[in-house]
Amino acid sequence: MEAVMTLDDKVRAYKELLDRKDELEKQTKANNEQLKNMEQEIAQQMIDEEKPDTTVDGFKYSLQEKTRYSKISEEKLMEKGLVFFDVLREQGFGHLITEKVDPRTLDSAMNNLSAENDGELPEELAEVLSVYSELKVSKRKANTKALNRAKAAKGA
Repeated sequence: MEAVMTLDDKVRAYKELLDRKDELEKQTKANNEQLKNMEQEIAQQMIDEEKPDTTVDGFKYSLQEKTRYSKISEEKLMEKGLVFFDVLREQGFGHLITEKVDPRTLDSAMNNLSAENDGELPEELAEVLSVYSELKVSKRKANTKALNRAKAAKGA
C-alpha cells in the first residue's frame, strides 16, 4: 500500500523540485559556456592543422564561417543621428519589423489595471484578452525574526 504524502511532505518535494530547477539552469549555463569554448578550440585547431573537417564516430565535423548581424546600441545610433527602424524601412527591410508585446509585461500591466478598477478591465480590453485564473503556490523565506528575538530574550 502506497503511503499518502502529507501537505508538508508535498511542499518539501516541491521545494526540492524548485531547487533542482535552479541547479539545472546553472548547469545548462555552464554547459553552454563549455560548448562555446570547446567549439572555438576545435575551430582553431582545425585551422592550425589545416584540416577543415574530420569524421569522428560516424559524424562529420566541418569548419564553417558564419557572418552574424546585430543592431548597434541605441546610444551609438543616437550619436549618428539614426533611427534603426527608419533605416530598415528606407532600405526595403520594413517587413522585418514586428510589433510585439511581452506576455509577462502584458500580464503585469493588466493585473495593475484590474486592481485599480475593482477587478474589472475596460470592455475594449476584455474583448481582446483571454482572462483565466490558476492556482499557484508561493514560496518565500519565513519571517522568524520575532520568534528568534523572543527565544533570545527568554534565554537572557
